Amino acid sequence: MQTLSEKRVFGAKTGTTDVFVATDTGLVVVTVSAEQIGTFGLTHRGSVTAVAADAERVLLGTDDGLRYSPLDAADRASSPPEFAFEAVDGLPLDRVAAVGFGPAGPLVADDAGGVFAVDLESEHHEQEGETAGVRAIDGGLVAAASGVYRLDTELTHVGLDAASDVAGHGVPLAATDNGLFRLGNGWLSVANGPFDGVASDGHGHASAVGSDGLRTQAEADGGWDREALPVDEAVADIAYGSGLRAAVTEAGTLCVNAGDGWRHQRLGVPGVTGVAVAGSESA
Repeated sequence: MQTLSEKRVFGAKTGTTDVFVATDTGLVVVTVSAEQIGTFGLTHRGSVTAVAADAERVLLGTDDGLRYSPLDAADRASSPPEFAFEAVDGLPLDRVAAVGFGPAGPLVADDAGGVFAVDLESEHHEQEGETAGVRAIDGGLVAAASGVYRLDTELTHVGLDAASDVAGHGVPLAATDNGLFRLGNGWLSVANGPFDGVASDGHGHASAVGSDGLRTQAEADGGWDREALPVDEAVADIAYGSGLRAAVTEAGTLCVNAGDGWRHQRLGVPGVTGVAVAGSESA
C-alpha cells in the first residue's frame, strides 16, 4: 500500500486533472489522467472542513477561516503539484461549514450560520443572509438544516427540510433526510429514504449517496440506478469536473471514473470531509 510520500508513475500523459480531498489531517491533492490515478500528497496541513474548486480556483474552509489558491499558481514542477493557500481577510467567520461557487463567485458559510459572498480581490465581502446548520453550497443553492435556500441578492428559502447536500447546475437536486428531490414544478421526489450527498455535471449526469449506497442518473430525467464502487466502503462525498466523476470514502479511498469504469487508490488519510475536482462549473 502506498503512503502520501510515495510517487506513482503515469504512462504517457496527455493531460492531468487535480482532485482535492479534504480531511482532518489536511488537503490532499491527487493528479488524475483519465481514470489513471497518479501522484498524491498533502498540499495544506491542518484540519480542512470543506473544499470546492472551479476552473480557476480552489477554496478550502478551515477551523479559523477561508483560504484559496489560483489553480495556475501551483508549483507544477513538484509531483504532485504544490499549492500555496492565502487566507481571505475581512470575513467575520467562525469555523467554516461549507464553501462553493455561485453565479457571481465564491460563497462561504460558517458554523454561526452566516452566508457570505466573497470577493477574493478585495476585503469587500457581503453577508447575504443567515441560517443555522449550513451543510453544503453549490451553484447558488444552499443546503441547511431547515431546507434548501437560493442565493441571489439575498438568502431565500425555496423548500424542503433537513437538506444535507445540493447540486445547483443544470436541473437542481437536493439530498435530504426524507429523500432525493429534483426541482421541476416544485420539488419532485425521485428516490425515498435518507440521502447524504448529491452532485451533478450540469448536463444530465448525476450521482447521489443514500442509505443503500451510490445511485447514478445517466441522463436527464432518467432513472436512478444503484451502482457499486470497487471498494466496500461508505461514501463520504462525490464530485464532478473536467469529465471526471470522483467519489471518496469515509475510509480515505479515492475512486474516479471518466466513463470507462472505476479506478481507486487508498490515500491513507482519516477524517475525510469532502472532495472537489478542478474544472467544475462555477455558474
